[in-house]
Amino acid sequence: MRLQSMMKFLHVLYIAHSTPVLAKTLEISTATSSTVYKLEHNNTWFENLAGRSNGDILTTSVLGTSGITETALDIFVFGAGNLTINPLNVLPGLLKLLSLDLSTKDPEVELITSMPDAVFINGITPGSATEVLVADTILGAIYKVNTVTGAYETSLSGPDFAGANGVSVQDGYLYYTSSSKQTLSRLLVNGDLIPGPVKVIYDGTPVDDFVLAPDGTAYVATLGHNQVIRVDAFGSTTSVAGAIDKLDVAGATPLRFGSKGMDSRTLYVTTNGATAQPLGGDLIEPAKIVAIKLNCGNALDA
Repeated sequence: MRLQSMMKFLHVLYIAHSTPVLAKTLEISTATSSTVYKLEHNNTWFENLAGRSNGDILTTSVLGTSGITETALDIFVFGAGNLTINPLNVLPGLLKLLSLDLSTKDPEVELITSMPDAVFINGITPGSATEVLVADTILGAIYKVNTVTGAYETSLSGPDFAGANGVSVQDGYLYYTSSSKQTLSRLLVNGDLIPGPVKVIYDGTPVDDFVLAPDGTAYVATLGHNQVIRVDAFGSTTSVAGAIDKLDVAGATPLRFGSKGMDSRTLYVTTNGATAQPLGGDLIEPAKIVAIKLNCGNALDA
């Protein structure tokens, strides 16, 4: 296991060859969980993560970085700014989008664009070969950013997108979670992000980020509810890991599937250790990365 600081903004954690320590087995949804890596101190917060093709994982800390996504093999885009926690606060006008190139021997970080209009960059996902979509949770907007030129525009905004958090595009649909509405929604979009009507797939529980299986099943982190849930296309839900009074995935933030072989049936989840909402009012733990091994049949084979 190798822990390396790439720059003042981004902390990169390599865990490809680590051996997980088996944690409590979760009988719900035939999933088992294990802690892959855990920081040493409380009041820490892993905000997002992305997987590499070699099985390594990159994770960002909320203190300076936010969303991260892979746009090409070993090329990543991430958000950065001046953020603090307890309480969570971000200084507006200082947010940036940067690229991280791990395709060469010496990693390179370059500025894509400053985003002075943005308030809180959160989820990021590829929109095309040269564009990413970026959610702004506080402004309730989704930006389209050209990663070559740095040009960006607000593509989606308004009441439907209030609290936009995680964002993903699959099969012509844009999926997104809303922290303020506690919903997972989707809408049909074209290449210019001209939206169709918004359909709410799930509501009723606090949500953070999510990841999609090939068949459209969503795995959603519930942050303060300390669970990972599975939501099918009809809105039916199953608890996959954790519980509101357990530390298993306390303060779950984003999730991603593993990238290699059978590891593609494993969800990797980062947490904030219940820092934002302590269990019982005072119980927290250091931020960690948890592996959840799934047995989901066709959802992952589609």
